[in-house]
Amino acid sequence: MLALIVILSALPLAPSLAVTAASIQPSGLVAYLDRGNNLWVSQDSGAGAVQLTTAGGYTGFVWSPDGTRLAAVGPVSGGAGVSLVGTDPSFGVRELHTGTAPAWSPDSRRVAIIDGGTVHIYDREGGYQRSVGVGADAIQWSPDGRRIGFTRWLSDPYGTGCAIRDLGWIDADTGASHGVARTFGKFAWAGDGARLLYVSADDGTVRAFDTRSGSGQRLSSRSANPCGGPFFTSNDGRTLFFLDYGAGGRDLVAVNLSSLQERVYRNLPIGYPARTLPDSYVSVDPLARFAYVVQTYPTTITRVDLQSGALQQMLFNDYRMVLGFSPDRDRVALLATPYGEPSVTYIRDLTTGEETAFTNVGWLAWQGTPITASTVDAWTRVWDREDRPVAALAAHRTWIWGPAPFATRQEPYLEAPGGRRAVQYYDKSRMEVTHPDGDQSSRWYVTNGLLVKELITGQMQVGDASFVERGPAHVPVAGDPDDTLGPTYATLQGVLSAPPTPAGTEIRATIDRHGNVGSDGPGGVFAQEYIPDTNHTIADVFWAYLNSRGLVWDGANFVDGKLFEPTFFATGFPITEPYWTKAKVGGEVKDVLVQCFERRCLTYTPSNPEGWKVEMGNVGRHYYAWRYGG
Repeated sequence: MLALIVILSALPLAPSLAVTAASIQPSGLVAYLDRGNNLWVSQDSGAGAVQLTTAGGYTGFVWSPDGTRLAAVGPVSGGAGVSLVGTDPSFGVRELHTGTAPAWSPDSRRVAIIDGGTVHIYDREGGYQRSVGVGADAIQWSPDGRRIGFTRWLSDPYGTGCAIRDLGWIDADTGASHGVARTFGKFAWAGDGARLLYVSADDGTVRAFDTRSGSGQRLSSRSANPCGGPFFTSNDGRTLFFLDYGAGGRDLVAVNLSSLQERVYRNLPIGYPARTLPDSYVSVDPLARFAYVVQTYPTTITRVDLQSGALQQMLFNDYRMVLGFSPDRDRVALLATPYGEPSVTYIRDLTTGEETAFTNVGWLAWQGTPITASTVDAWTRVWDREDRPVAALAAHRTWIWGPAPFATRQEPYLEAPGGRRAVQYYDKSRMEVTHPDGDQSSRWYVTNGLLVKELITGQMQVGDASFVERGPAHVPVAGDPDDTLGPTYATLQGVLSAPPTPAGTEIRATIDRHGNVGSDGPGGVFAQEYIPDTNHTIADVFWAYLNSRGLVWDGANFVDGKLFEPTFFATGFPITEPYWTKAKVGGEVKDVLVQCFERRCLTYTPSNPEGWKVEMGNVGRHYYAWRYGG
């Protein structure tokens, strides 16, 4: 969830930046309001600040999930309402309607606002779609963007500020509305886009309502308080989080929405000197690996490993107040209010401790992460097809991707929404989703990058036709990381334009670490398939591998199928000829045939057992080390 951050102290008139310690490296965009209540956007390092509005009068905003639009609360036709503002100033300011509480659909295609209890729905360009009068005081889109959950105030019989409300939902395409139950406080959606999650005002239990079947289900009998504390799901919508106020309000409960199993993280350092805990004081990273909890005063930030339960202090005994976290939880915004001086918002890297100071800023919020539930599910589907049978020991062959991802990041890419895309690294490759609003049924919704081409040429791709020069990678293509015999990616730069080996020719060409090419390889392998697109010929052992069949996962069962479909989906086209080399493999020097393709490098080791003679090189690991160091 993106936090809107308000700074209450008086501020000078113009925003400015100061740097404490070293300037942090940018990881995403932030939007903020200056003292004149105008909207700005910049890197969270402070670089590249751009003013988006000039009229003033804005009091808040919400990022679209794709990071290209802001729904800003401010002046509309002489009154107060919601406008759309683009991060590209050419989009301008497009007034929608009087009202408040803008909410974006997860696909960023629509935005809804509330005006006097009526929900108005618009497209991302500001085009009006429909209005639904339901008396709403809060709204939230379902993960699939088809429904809008809402609450409607009924009464506050005890004067606590935690009123009883009606919970319902709207079909965003037809405008039809439906009642669900009586509730209080926050509500949430399950990742399936159909189940509304809430706390019953009748018996206090945590419940789910399926909007498809109309059936209800109790999820937990613990004492959640969604008025005063968190009540949210992980990014993939599979786990519900809340605090157990029956146990004192410091026990974090995680409920698996499929199995209903609960995990409780007890007596966490959570605290705030008010009845309502700010949303940012309990949050979870996009992959639901860690929870971050905050206690004041003084301020302590603790990271909770959701697998082991281990606690790690990320910030201790700090005088500043936590305002919010970046979507990946690597950074935190901290508010300092020095006596007699303007307030300052610091963005701190929780790993390095480096900070950048934003002065004269009224509201601040990070651009959302492209690592969404649909993206993670898409990556999983791709991995499942080829490697789930291997992990289940149903297929005895080498990995296509690797046993599990080892890093998930957002990386700059010009053509992706908001200029960044979600990527996930495996031993053998990197998966990407560049256009999250594309057809998820397409085999190409998830791609794997041209990593080998980048490693050999030294050109790091940051857009369809945009590159950054980093120099070729001096990393062994095959064998052990400390091998000194076989070629590196940099070595292969010298043979990219080598002529194709005629089909049917026995392959005896060799290459060593220094790029010396010989002709005394062991042979026994023949050139087979000429690829005119790149003017190279694929060795028969690799061509047979690319056309092999085996067990694959079809989404429900293990079935026989073509391992690579389409043939070059995983590898791309060949960009070198096949060469024999000597390389240290498992501490032993062996003959290895190497051929690199745009996306992968394939190796053939005759001495390996069946199923492992042909293998994918660890391109994902190699590329990650080249790009990020280590």
